[in-house]
Amino acid sequence: MNYATILVHLDGSRQLHQRLHLATQIALAHSAKLIGLFAAGRPDPNAIQGVLNGDRYVASFNRWQDQARRGAKLAFEGATAGVDIRTQWREVDWGTPSAVVVETRMADLTILGQADPADPLTMTDGHFVDQMIMRSGRPAMIVPHTGAFPSVGRRVLIAWNGGAESARAIHDALPILRSAASVEITEYVNPDQMTDPWASPGRYAQTWLQDHGVQARLREATIDHGDETGELLLSHAADLDADLLVMGAYGHSRMRELMLGGVTAALLRSMTVPVLMSH
Repeated sequence: MNYATILVHLDGSRQLHQRLHLATQIALAHSAKLIGLFAAGRPDPNAIQGVLNGDRYVASFNRWQDQARRGAKLAFEGATAGVDIRTQWREVDWGTPSAVVVETRMADLTILGQADPADPLTMTDGHFVDQMIMRSGRPAMIVPHTGAFPSVGRRVLIAWNGGAESARAIHDALPILRSAASVEITEYVNPDQMTDPWASPGRYAQTWLQDHGVQARLREATIDHGDETGELLLSHAADLDADLLVMGAYGHSRMRELMLGGVTAALLRSMTVPVLMSH
């Protein structure tokens, strides 16, 4: 398996340059085509109903969107100028999650930005990243909104719990894992919980990766009821100086609102390193 096409989501946020930097690196490393997709939300229908002249609100939004589009395209062209990769620019008129999900099906890997509540120019839908992970059918790499990440995929930490999502994640990350300098699989075990009969032990992941040319260390750690697995993962990633965390994303739909599993949601809120997730 190789990455033939990488898609990077671009909006009006200040984080898009970091996203572009990593996307260009990955596309170059894998001789992949890089698609820059501009999608920056849509006017809030509730806001339109709440003002006397909704047309002015829509016109103001359209002017902002046009400015953001031009800025994102200049950034895309600047990041890829002189880089030996194929590129493609795409944009959607209505930057809804569903419209972006449709576009992700053209790519082997989608690169997104972590939601930043302090940045009003980020993608406006509060569940945008959640929807991309759970509905696209493609792996997504989420880049934190804070911090600088000069490289990605040299030192990789894999979070393993033996489930289908974990197996999917290491499969989807295989092109990156093959070129990594170091890979560690971390498996957390709670002795007070019953063993899931459907879960595969970490050594199975280690053997599968070895068969694909990836030498990975296996680390097993015990956790208590009060431990927060997400926090432990981020702390261990810092100890390893990891520049990528690979894990399965867990979630389900309830009352038409996407609800993510606890560890997945915690990492999306507090991530300090890029995370590649698959569902």
